[in-house]
Amino acid sequence: MLLKIISLIASLILIFTPSAATPEKPDVLVETLENLSENRTADEINGANGTRFYIQRPEADRLNEINAADFGLSENNADNYDAFQSALNYCSQHPQTKLVIDKGTYYFRSSNGLDANNCTDLLIEGSDATFVFSSTGYRFFIRNSDCVEIRNLSIDWNWAESPLASVVTVQNSSPDENTVDLVFRNAEYCSENNRLTAITQCDPETFTFGTAYSAKEVYLYQDTTAVKSAEKISENTLRVTHNGCMDNFENGETYILRHYVYDGTAFNLRDYSKNITFDNVSIFGSAGMAYICEGNCSHFQIINGFIGIKPEHKDKRCVSMTADAIHIVNTDGCFNISGCDISGMGDDAVNVHDGLGYVSSVNGNTLTLIASAMRLEAGDVLAFKNDKFENTALTAKIVSVKALDWITKEVVFENLSESVTAGWTAYNTGCNSGNYVIRNNYFHENRARGLLLQSSNGLCENNRFFKTMAQAIKVVMDIEPTLWQEGTGVDNLIIRNNTFEKCNLSDWGSVIEIGTNVAGRSAETAVFTNVEIVGNSFTDIPSRLMRVNNVNGFVFSGNTVDTGNYFDKTNLQGKIQMSDYCSGITYSDNSFTVGGFLNSKKIVQADSVSVWAEVNSQL
Repeated sequence: MLLKIISLIASLILIFTPSAATPEKPDVLVETLENLSENRTADEINGANGTRFYIQRPEADRLNEINAADFGLSENNADNYDAFQSALNYCSQHPQTKLVIDKGTYYFRSSNGLDANNCTDLLIEGSDATFVFSSTGYRFFIRNSDCVEIRNLSIDWNWAESPLASVVTVQNSSPDENTVDLVFRNAEYCSENNRLTAITQCDPETFTFGTAYSAKEVYLYQDTTAVKSAEKISENTLRVTHNGCMDNFENGETYILRHYVYDGTAFNLRDYSKNITFDNVSIFGSAGMAYICEGNCSHFQIINGFIGIKPEHKDKRCVSMTADAIHIVNTDGCFNISGCDISGMGDDAVNVHDGLGYVSSVNGNTLTLIASAMRLEAGDVLAFKNDKFENTALTAKIVSVKALDWITKEVVFENLSESVTAGWTAYNTGCNSGNYVIRNNYFHENRARGLLLQSSNGLCENNRFFKTMAQAIKVVMDIEPTLWQEGTGVDNLIIRNNTFEKCNLSDWGSVIEIGTNVAGRSAETAVFTNVEIVGNSFTDIPSRLMRVNNVNGFVFSGNTVDTGNYFDKTNLQGKIQMSDYCSGITYSDNSFTVGGFLNSKKIVQADSVSVWAEVNSQL
């Protein structure tokens, strides 16, 4: 009876409170498959609200088979770069090729990255071989190619020559002296010559990123004064003198010390490549990311893959990738990530977005853009959002681009509108990383977030999220002018039938977060529309369940929430915070298990009751 009364009161209040119109559902991409080559097959991918696209794959039985050993690939080589690059060059010149790699372990020490350029109908059969890399940078490019599949191949890093990271325990921390002793779990990694790039608190039992309600860390490489000296004082101990950045480290705490961060990528997909498949590819180590997909590539998939620490090396290794696992930016979208096990990264599991530019100054037809990850080329057309992050009808074509430094660009336009001013943002109308499916994956025990979903027409379903250090899913438009500028807004996103356990372990805010950051403040409009979170299960929650702002058209329905007993009870556990610029909200049929008799505190907190369209769950 109490719940019925609460719902009735909420409904009566709605009669007298205005609400923004709920947005219409968008038109979605529905591809047809016509004139498929006899040398190809195709996977049909069905996504959010009827989205459909196809990813073509080479038909193995119709390809001409060659063996990489015939080009000199050998386990006996100290460096197999020349041999395998020769095989790839052959494939570029001979479409419809199956390149077979004999099972074995092959070392690569060249600073050059392997380059599959201008390949068509190529199948690389790995036969469970392993490529071991020793150099930083991009290791394997796929460029200007159509219908390429790599399968049954493993990628690893040469830890014997240079470890990616080390587990250390703090001793003799002295804030007065700005010194700390780092005791290495594996003494062979204790060296004054190993770089100290980032240090993050970890679980002292599992040696995975983060610990309950705490994640002290310092990105040492971002401040050249952070580490003043590192002296090896015993077989397994470094004494680090710092600038005070580690003064809050306490004796007995355990940390993951990364020696690399953004120093390499296993696979780089780019230059309008399309119909690319990675099937049963395992990546055990990289001095950066596993995959970067960029350069308007499209119709690609990572399926049945493994990104994580090789099980037999758990006693020696503590990270897989030192940065993101999968980073997708400035593409033409249509991708599928399914059936993968992804863990142990130094940053997010999957980050999907298109780049933004932050306008810092305007002078006639010339503006200065702060843009770290944005495609800017002569002839591109940019569209503009105002300082509230509202869409405008203004566009302009680029005439020229000049880099002032790594992040700042001077861009000259044809007939730039006088309305464009500092504080606005720009995005490239020629990039759209939307239309995607992320399904049946296991994301677990990594630093930072599980998924950053910043593009439209996405379906995230039937995944398991376990002990992500920060938010399991973050839907965000995020502008930090001196660091990154990501996300142009999201329309049509479905998050359904996933399980979340012990996520947001270190409490970076909430298990799921939907919101904006424009140079330290929120956008003043609805940036996200038609977002559904339905049929999910949440257990063992340390923090807010969800924080939401800048959304019009939002459904939270049929979810099961159990705050559990793993974390200390707090006033925020399991709560949902609805903040600014929210409207068209449906909240229904959710089940909460909380402590106490009906729990005296509201599950849902909202800045304005006008956001509610329906309330029939426990408050």
